[in-house]
Amino acid sequence: MEKRTQLNINIDEKLLKDLKQLALSKNMKLNALVKEILSEKINSKNQIEQKFCDSDLKALNFTNFMKTLFQRTVIKLRYQSNEEAFVALMKFIEPSNQWNDTLSLRLKSILLDSDEVWKAEELNKFTKSEEQNCILYEGFKNWTNSDEFPSQNLIFDLGSSLVPIFENRIKIC
Repeated sequence: MEKRTQLNINIDEKLLKDLKQLALSKNMKLNALVKEILSEKINSKNQIEQKFCDSDLKALNFTNFMKTLFQRTVIKLRYQSNEEAFVALMKFIEPSNQWNDTLSLRLKSILLDSDEVWKAEELNKFTKSEEQNCILYEGFKNWTNSDEFPSQNLIFDLGSSLVPIFENRIKIC
């Protein structure tokens, strides 16, 4: 036997009339239509909240920002090699409980091989919402020890063009 629940709400008379007409036009019962509308609303809200990177173009901008910032930081902080710089960067990323060896290899190939980029779907695995910073973002921000670091949204929009603006603020931790 299915458990039943009931929601008693007061709504505007015109809204109720419109809902009834919509249910009739869809050949649905009113309660089924209301459930469908509420489910769609909740599902779409959850999808929006979970995507902090909503396109591959933004992911490309983020990738280009990271690559440019990595190369400029290697020079600015006088690392002997890209590999040495990568090891230093990883000290700021690996402590995250979301990180693993597979992701380290992926990041290394992206930073050190010029043709690879992050996809939006990949970046969305690193954060739960727009309000939370991506672990890669936090890692680069802390690694560069810059007191002026662009926001994630700015990076998504402008990419590597931002690096020259603040690269003089990169400091040894």
